Amino acid sequence: MPVAVPPKSKINIQAFPKQWEFILSESTYSAFIGGVGSGKTEGGVIKAMEYMNRYPNSLGMVTAPTYRMLSDSTLRTFFNVLPPGSFRYNKRDETLRYYNGSEILFRSTDDPDTLRGPNLAWFYMDEAAMSPHESFRILQGRLRQQGYPHKGWLTTTPKGFNWVYIEFAKEIRPDYWSAIVSSRDNPFLPPEFVKNLEESYPDDFALQEIEGQFIIVGGTSFFMVDRLKDFLNDCEEPRETRLGGAVKIWKPAVVAGKYIAGGDLAWGETGAYDCLTIWDWQTMEQVAEIHGRIPEDEMALESFKLMKEYNDAYVGLERNGEGINVVNKVEELGYKNRMFFKDWASSNPISPGWQTDSKTRPIMLGELEQAVRNLALRPRCSALVNEMLTFIRDEKGRPGSQSGAYDDHVMSTAIAWQMRSFAKFHDPYVPGTQTLRMF
Repeated sequence: MPVAVPPKSKINIQAFPKQWEFILSESTYSAFIGGVGSGKTEGGVIKAMEYMNRYPNSLGMVTAPTYRMLSDSTLRTFFNVLPPGSFRYNKRDETLRYYNGSEILFRSTDDPDTLRGPNLAWFYMDEAAMSPHESFRILQGRLRQQGYPHKGWLTTTPKGFNWVYIEFAKEIRPDYWSAIVSSRDNPFLPPEFVKNLEESYPDDFALQEIEGQFIIVGGTSFFMVDRLKDFLNDCEEPRETRLGGAVKIWKPAVVAGKYIAGGDLAWGETGAYDCLTIWDWQTMEQVAEIHGRIPEDEMALESFKLMKEYNDAYVGLERNGEGINVVNKVEELGYKNRMFFKDWASSNPISPGWQTDSKTRPIMLGELEQAVRNLALRPRCSALVNEMLTFIRDEKGRPGSQSGAYDDHVMSTAIAWQMRSFAKFHDPYVPGTQTLRMF
């Protein structure tokens, strides 16, 4: 199919039918979900070029999970597909200027907050399943450049039943389009390519990496998938967000309500996120959370304020690693009497926070699995359920997150579930009694 480029010349783009369906999709959000070598990135780049040709002076953003992946794959494909002389790339600013005034910002999703700011006409996420769900949502909120049709598309190989499954494959949604493409569908691959993969890949890995199917790879699902799919139906957008979306509120605190919380505190420049989830102690409905890469002092303060808002929620804050610093700061803010102490059985406990170790981890995860199986809790955050869907038992039976996935929501929820047994709440004084009843 000819694509116009300067100076009034044409180039011929080679693409196979499923690629063209994706490239020409007019849906607001489109996804090309495929195996390795299925032409995902090429399709995403051609779609970007087609958009820029139709809409001069548009601003778009292209992302990859890391800058290394952006440089090694996504950018190289842009340089190969765009006609020579039709663009200028500024490595320092990581921007590409197209001949007709359109511009592309290239960004990594390893810190989603850095995606905020520009008003975009379109965005493209390469290998999206390896990026946080938050990145997709932030980019959706950036589609507001005036005078342009707003579009967002992604290309990826599946990574279990994560957010890509939730957004594009779980159910048919208006203005969402997706295609699942096998590596076999790409007629431009060498004849022996797929055959060699089949000889190397185990069956489940082949279904994901060759056929582009959503499947648990490298182990078995730790939580019952059917139960998690039920949970997905109850997930909803928060009623309120704060701190740039890091704080989410699903249900405000009620007078005399009892709440518990669990905190997985593993902040860093890269890697895991801080996560604090708050739950109704009686119904185990999720009511609020804090999630993000937040500096220690800020995480301590925001946790303190949110727990105070929820009637002094009883909290277990993980004291492992850097989490100790957050725990200590929360204690200094005056939250000592509402916090779980590691040495809780002592008459004078002195170690605030929950210790996750070889003894407590199997217990907390095992009891959370039972709670999920019995539908004993009510998650509202799709990212939490998403993490549960990619939480597996490896070949040695050890539970943990699938490669490329996170478990901060899972661990904070497991700690919160433990707090159901330790939380202390005082009932109002009842005339004729001498003591307050403790739960």
